[in-house]
This record gives sequence, C-alpha cells and structure tokens, in this order.
Amino acid sequence: MSLTKRQQVQQLSNQRIEVAEIARQASQWRLMDCSDTILEQMHQNLLREMTEVEKQLHEANYHFQLYVEKGRPLETSRKQATIERLSFEWENLDRRLREVDEVLLEHNLRDRLANLLGSTVRVNLLDASVLISILIVVGFTFVELLFNLPEQVITTLYTIDTVICIFLIADFMLRVNLAQDKGWYWRRYWIDLVASIPFYSFLRVGRLVRLTRFMRFSRATHIVSALRLLRLSRAFRLLLFAFRGLDKLTKTFQLNLLKRTIMIAGVLLVFGALSIGALEGAQETSLQEFQESLWWTFTTIVTGGFADLYNPNTASGRLVTVGLVLLGLTVTGIFTASLTSVLVEDDSVRIEQKQRDMQAQLTEISHAMSLLSKKTNEGLIALESIAEDLVHQPSRTAISRVLANAMVENFDALQASVHLLDNKQKKLIRMAYTGMDEITPPDNLAVGSGLIGELAAELLAESDLIALDIEPRNNLCVEVQGISMACPLVAGNRLLGVMHAVMPEDVARFYLYNRVPMTLAHHTAIAILAVDLLAYTDNG
Repeated sequence: MSLTKRQQVQQLSNQRIEVAEIARQASQWRLMDCSDTILEQMHQNLLREMTEVEKQLHEANYHFQLYVEKGRPLETSRKQATIERLSFEWENLDRRLREVDEVLLEHNLRDRLANLLGSTVRVNLLDASVLISILIVVGFTFVELLFNLPEQVITTLYTIDTVICIFLIADFMLRVNLAQDKGWYWRRYWIDLVASIPFYSFLRVGRLVRLTRFMRFSRATHIVSALRLLRLSRAFRLLLFAFRGLDKLTKTFQLNLLKRTIMIAGVLLVFGALSIGALEGAQETSLQEFQESLWWTFTTIVTGGFADLYNPNTASGRLVTVGLVLLGLTVTGIFTASLTSVLVEDDSVRIEQKQRDMQAQLTEISHAMSLLSKKTNEGLIALESIAEDLVHQPSRTAISRVLANAMVENFDALQASVHLLDNKQKKLIRMAYTGMDEITPPDNLAVGSGLIGELAAELLAESDLIALDIEPRNNLCVEVQGISMACPLVAGNRLLGVMHAVMPEDVARFYLYNRVPMTLAHHTAIAILAVDLLAYTDNG
C-alpha cells in the first residue's frame, strides 16, 4: 500500500530525528562512560593490536635494512614509508592505551571515594563543592587584584580564602591517599595542590626571595619590586585556579583546543602588566596602577603595538614590548585557529579521513585483484570438486563433515559447522564442525536461539520456501574480527538445517567468499535430501 504525501513527509521527518539522535550519541560518547569490563577489554585489544603492529614494524625494518645493504633505493623508500606508517599507528595505539588506563584509574578512584562516602551521589556533591570553591577563590583573587578594598574586607576575604584552601588541600590529600597509583595522581593533578596554597602563607615568601635575585635595581626599587612580586604571586595563583577550573570545565564541555591558548594569553597579560609597571612605572605614573598596565598589555598583544597607549623609554621596557608583540602575534594566531577549529569542522581531519578511505579502497582493490587473478580460479576449481564429493557421501554426518572441512581448508573460513533439525523441528543438532571452538555454536541449540536458531525459526514459519529469495544471515563476530554467516540448508521446499561459518572480515565482503557458503549450502541440502530419500526407499 503506497503512502500518502503527508505520511511520506512524516516518515522522512522521523528518519531525520533518528539520524540526528544517532549522530548526537556518537559525538557525545566518552571513555569515562564505559564500564570497567569494557575498558579492560579495550586494554587487552589495544595491547594485542600494538603487539601485531610491532611485529609488522620489526619485519618492515628487517626488509628496510636488507634493501639498504643491497642498494635498492625504490624498495628502500617504500619500506621507509611503511615504517613511518606503522610507527604512527603504534603511537596512536599507545596514546589510546594511556587514555584507557587513565580512565580505569579515574574509575577506581571514584569507586573508592563512593565506598568511603557512602554513595556516588555524595561523590558528585564533593566534585561540585570543589568546583564552586575554585570559582569563589578565583572571584576573590580577581576582585582583590582589580579593586582597592578596605583592610577589613581584605582580611575577611583572606579568612574565607584560607578556609576554602584548607578544604581543597584536604580533598587533594584524600584523593592521593585513595588513588591506586599515587604517582599518576601527583603527575596528573599536582597543579591542584599548588593552586590551593593559602593566600598569605609563609610558603610564598621563599619563592619571592628567589625571584628578587633576578631583579637588578636600586635598593628603593627592591621595595617596589617586592610589592610587585607579591601581586605577581597573587596573579599567578589566580592563573593556577583558572587553569584548574578550566581543566574541570574541559571534561564537561570539551574545550581542549582553547584551554591552552587562553592560559598562555592570561600569563602574557599578567606578566606584561606587572613587568611594564615595574620597569616604566617611575616615568609613567599611570602604569603603576594594575588596571592601566593590564590594559596597555592587552592593546599591545592584540594590536601588535600599533595602538600603544604609552611608548616605553627604557631599554628593558622596549625589550619587554618587543617580546609581547611577537608573542602576541603568535598567541592571536593560535587562538584564531583554535576557535575556528571549534566552530568549523577542521579541514585537516576531513583530509586525513579521505586519505585513510583512499588507502582502504586501494587495499580492497589490491585484494580484489589478487582474488580475481589467483584465488578465484582456485576457488572455482575447489567448488566444483567439493560439490562432486558431497553427492558421493553415504550419510548426513559424512556430508556435514565434508562441508565443514571444505569451508576451512579451501575458503579461508575461521570456523565452520553444520546443524540439522531434529524430527520434531524444535532443536538444531550439530553434525560436524572444524575450526575455532570458542566461536562454534553448541551441540544442541533450540530453534529461535542465536543466529542460526533465529534464521531457522523464520524459515520454518514460511509456507512456501521455493518462492523466497533465500540469502545468508550475517552478523559481526567481534572475537576474531570476522563475519558470522548462517546459510540455510533448503531442499524439496523444506528446511533441513543451517550451516554456520565465520569468515575473516577483510575477505567476507568479496563476491567469491560471499557467495561460496550459500552455494555449498545448496549442494549440501540436495545431497542430504538424496541420502534421506535413499534411506527411505531402502526401508521399504
């Protein structure tokens, strides 16, 4: 029955919603969302793939050295390209492995926190409290830097800041103590501890003294410099907290491309403002105010020095200006490129994907040519020989054994088995199998269960099998990166059983390997029907 125009529009609208939902789910997928079991499986698969790539790399290197010794430049260049490709592939696998291992450590830490606190909800509340505390401290530090506050207000802010920092340090130490790999946690989150040092702690005095060793001014200038450095320490702390906050926001909003650029720009702004104030403040009193020096630094970085509010007079001031202009041009370019890559899909990603697609297509073409030139002829000869062998077998078991062995020995199947229906057509009984045990269906399988059971149930429900265009049922076999095929054995308008085979994924798509299983299934069904008829005739 044809659909009306309105129904077609509604159906198309539903399809668009479904496609958009699939794309949204795929884009929002994260390693953190996977269970520990899946992550462990990923870990093992990555190790297995890395071992295989490393094996290929050693083999390619052996041939590379051999070609170099034999003085064969063309082959040497090809092997060199192969080594570069395999090295890049191994590095990607290694990077992915580190990501998986880190997520496993994160999961383990969250599980231990949940056991300690009593529930996952409490862990989420703790994380929210940490993020809110960071935002509060950043706000306090920012306000203190930009505004002249009364002493009483500053004292209150210091007190609140210290209490929050104690809470943040306690949270850090708790997580370090619970982490399965404490070295990993220190390497990954050391900045959390540095940023949580209290505002006026004596721990900062040592750093200020060490910094003054690099200052070469008069004694009076040392006093001013010490005050500037104190502000520098507070500004640096603001950047540390901002970095920590951005790190947490990155996990939520995936701002990896912009985070580093924003932090570099922030460091340049604060450094430039404090440096120009210390170097030129004596000649230009307006630059002694942090707000004015910060604005001067911003205009210098963004405009490349063409809109300076003040032209430095000292050699050191001009040197700082030159550095800010050059670094500002670089940071501005990086920020523009990063923002563009966030707002617009990166062309390099598409180009790289097209290159991979072209490489895959060339590999398939090469594989297809190999099949057409050699294996196709061998396969056709083998197919004819096997079909003749099937019709000379005396029993169902013998026929099944010939089919299973032929699929593995002649057509590269990883596993093959033959399952025939019992007299009540309720179960599939395995008559013969060869290949890998772990991917072979069980001896007895109920109709409707598993790949071959579901196919058998559907065909048994059909009244006229002759009118059907019977095709094999395919499914992924992730254990061996192959394709599982269920080929029905149909003859005399009735279902006799099902052949199950697993073909390697890289060959299962080609015509020869895709059609041979079904062709042999037809020959097998006819041979089984002939044996059954002969047995029925002999029994009178």
